[in-house]
Amino acid sequence: MYTLATPTREQCLKLIAQVEMPPHIQNHSFMVAEISLYLGRFLKQEYPSLDLDLLQASALLHDIAKAPSLTTDESHCELGARMLEEWGYLHIAPIVEEHASLESYRLQGPLNESLIVNYSDKRVKHDEIVSLEDRFYDLMERYGKTREHKSRIWRKLDLYRMLEDKIFARLPISPEERELMELSPQTYSPMAWESYER
Repeated sequence: MYTLATPTREQCLKLIAQVEMPPHIQNHSFMVAEISLYLGRFLKQEYPSLDLDLLQASALLHDIAKAPSLTTDESHCELGARMLEEWGYLHIAPIVEEHASLESYRLQGPLNESLIVNYSDKRVKHDEIVSLEDRFYDLMERYGKTREHKSRIWRKLDLYRMLEDKIFARLPISPEERELMELSPQTYSPMAWESYER
């Protein structure tokens, strides 16, 4: 059954449990959600149409298919989008599908939930907040097997630097803001997740 409703944090956690998401992927997802909401609170002042509930749900579920994709050899982004479509969450599916890729044309429009989740994901190595450079050096070590792969990764880093500039251009914080760098999955209690201004 299709729905335009956004799953609550509790519903997202039930879906995460339903697919038996491994703990390390859960922790990564929780951290991506923390960063997404942290940035979203600031960005909503510049982009009032940002939906913080959608932002939270999309961040929590962005790697919903990570574990099963390792056995099926499918793209976890595409598989995750299909799963969310089957569950009826049609407005979350595209965000999940786009979270691991970035094309230059997407930087031309306003910031949206998809770009924020995408950026936040690139700031988290496993469950640790790092700079874009640190995250991409890690990607280089893991996936830069050929000169072509390495070149592709560096080109992506340039795009993400542009996205970072776009996100922080009008914010009163920097990408290395101490409060941002010190976020952790345990920083906020379940009640505090609901306390963000909507």
